Amino acid sequence: MMFSYITILASVIPLSAAAAASANIKGLLQDRSNKWSANTTVYFPGDAEFSNETLRWNEYSAPTFAAVVRPGSEQDVQKVVKLSISNNISFLATGGRHGYGTQFGKLQNGLEIDMSAFDMVQVDKNSSMMTVGGAVHFGDIVDPLYAAGKEIQTGSATCVGLVGATLGGGIGRYQGLHGLILDALVSLRIVTAKGDIVTVSNSSHPDLFWAMRGAGTNFGVILSATYRVHDLTNGGQVMNADMIFPGTANVSFLDIVQSMQDKIPKELSLIASMAYNSTSKMSEIIANLVYVGPEDAGREAIKPFLDLKPTVHEISMLPWNQLNSKAAFGATALECEKGGQHSMFGVNVRNVSASTYVDVFEKLDDFWNSNPAAQGSSFSLEFFSNSAMEAVPDDATAYPWRDTKAYLMLQMTWSNASAAESANAVAEELRSELVKSSGYPYHSVYVSYAHGDEPLESKFGASKLPRLAAMKKEWDPDNVFAYGAALPMKYP
Repeated sequence: MMFSYITILASVIPLSAAAAASANIKGLLQDRSNKWSANTTVYFPGDAEFSNETLRWNEYSAPTFAAVVRPGSEQDVQKVVKLSISNNISFLATGGRHGYGTQFGKLQNGLEIDMSAFDMVQVDKNSSMMTVGGAVHFGDIVDPLYAAGKEIQTGSATCVGLVGATLGGGIGRYQGLHGLILDALVSLRIVTAKGDIVTVSNSSHPDLFWAMRGAGTNFGVILSATYRVHDLTNGGQVMNADMIFPGTANVSFLDIVQSMQDKIPKELSLIASMAYNSTSKMSEIIANLVYVGPEDAGREAIKPFLDLKPTVHEISMLPWNQLNSKAAFGATALECEKGGQHSMFGVNVRNVSASTYVDVFEKLDDFWNSNPAAQGSSFSLEFFSNSAMEAVPDDATAYPWRDTKAYLMLQMTWSNASAAESANAVAEELRSELVKSSGYPYHSVYVSYAHGDEPLESKFGASKLPRLAAMKKEWDPDNVFAYGAALPMKYP
């Protein structure tokens, strides 16, 4: 089965129309009849806080805003959604501001609903439940959970929004033990496209709950979410191993990865980045291996990589709540810097192909050497056991790729805009190569890693789309939530 790609471009609004839209939004938000609560804040261009309020992790194909509302209550979230809908104002609700697909650039001169005031974290140790506000980040939950003797599967960057990651699936280092983050989700409290506040779960609007676990950005603004959490594994102690290999070791390194695809321990995860070192002026592989268990078992699990004699390696036991901030030589601090240009191209694979990745690495190495302005670009691989993920029935949630064994990402960036076209061109070429060896009949991609030009089937799976389209038509017939990975109203 093959699907064609459609390039999605950011819409362009004439200056006069943009100015009129901006004035309309400002007038509506300043209307005294709205009576915002005392802890709700409104910002406009020119306000001292506006630039920081709208700064995103990724400024490539980014949305622009004529105003920001930071609601201080659920009622004000409901009010601003209803106000936007009744006045035909396009809006985007944000938590961590990390969404990076090109589709966000279609929103120009709209309204940002900044959910950052919804930052509560409540852990119930006795029931093994955690409830969080819609804007809580991964870094916000680890200390409260650890103090309660609990853990949950998370992504690898401290600054990414927990709920945002959950809605698309939620992959990460503890996936082999606990499955996807959305598998831990118990319920969501949302504002719908009609402005209603509803709770969705397996017992309340179960069809919508099914759809939101995999395509959740299409259906509502998240006020809060409740998750099932787990007792700490190995007393909360985790083995973290960081290694650097010269680029010349790429064949041996990737052969090891391929050899493990059907037998990676559920306790082990690998996140590797193939990049250019501007100091040595040579390519290298930076690998982070995490083993959730005792150090002796962890060292045995990573022995093939240690036998490659990395030029740098650091192995230590860490408490779980420090893992994300210290893993990969503490890279999360750099990864979380806002305002960069990131053009991402993701591919899911159920067949790890070392020969393909070697070819991609070598072509990227040639690209780095001939395009200095794009030498910050990289090729990364995330490799986790999928046993716990596959243990959940495929029809239990809308998430379509439970048989994925690894997640590939080409992250293109540049210091000069003149390099953008060539960076995107080589990424498209290499992505096509990765798709051919992926083991899937067509391009499959974790929706949170999608570039934005992929066919619907690539992000949501052909088998899930008929039911998802029906849910979109029922819950958001006017496509109010259109600026993530938007669903159709009918399929096929």
